Amino acid sequence: MAFPERFSNLPDYAFPRLRKLLDAHAPGGAPIAMTIGEPRHAMPDFVGRVLAANLSGFAIYPPNDGTPELLAAISGWIARRYGVTLAEDRLMVLNGTREGLFNACIALCPETKAGQTPVVLMPNPFYQVYAVAALAVGAEPVYVPATAATGFLPDYGSLPKDVLDRVALAYICSPANPQGAVASKEYLADLLALAEKHDFKVLADECYSEIWREAPPPGLLQVAAQQGADPERALAF
Repeated sequence: MAFPERFSNLPDYAFPRLRKLLDAHAPGGAPIAMTIGEPRHAMPDFVGRVLAANLSGFAIYPPNDGTPELLAAISGWIARRYGVTLAEDRLMVLNGTREGLFNACIALCPETKAGQTPVVLMPNPFYQVYAVAALAVGAEPVYVPATAATGFLPDYGSLPKDVLDRVALAYICSPANPQGAVASKEYLADLLALAEKHDFKVLADECYSEIWREAPPPGLLQVAAQQGADPERALAF
């Protein structure tokens, strides 16, 4: 079967590649699964009871926009967590962040930027869906090192102006996977200012926002609201 050329250079998915690397090495002891990130703890007791009490609802399609109760719960959590008031029409219900991170690029990345191929910025290492989304829309993915030298976060501001002027979207993951680095309010404010200067949108992958020890990580929407940034430039997943 012939596939469209735009998909010919998509990388293999990370977990099969990792499996191939590990298959050649016999474990020296009991293996510890460190691949796909499946939960290892039992669900809280109340979850099973709530699911069982609502089984009849699984026989119908929910509204595409989400039920009013769900949207109100999400909006309320964002207000409590980040101090940001979001109208329910600013929310989109997803089947996990991967769906949104991919589809946002499909929906928001233009065919050209400054008359050239648009650029999508992403940290390196990165969640593979960032690169796949960029390649799927014909954009140029630019992998920006997130190493100890930059605090394990990408220094997008260090890129040449001609690259920044072509940026349509920039992915950021905080807390970062796999490094665990947390973007400070200052970092996020600088990123939003850079987005304003070069006219691009920031897609914040915050799926690890509730894994922390001392203080909850700041969020992109929180910083955008505090500095009065254009809300159309800040998307959080």
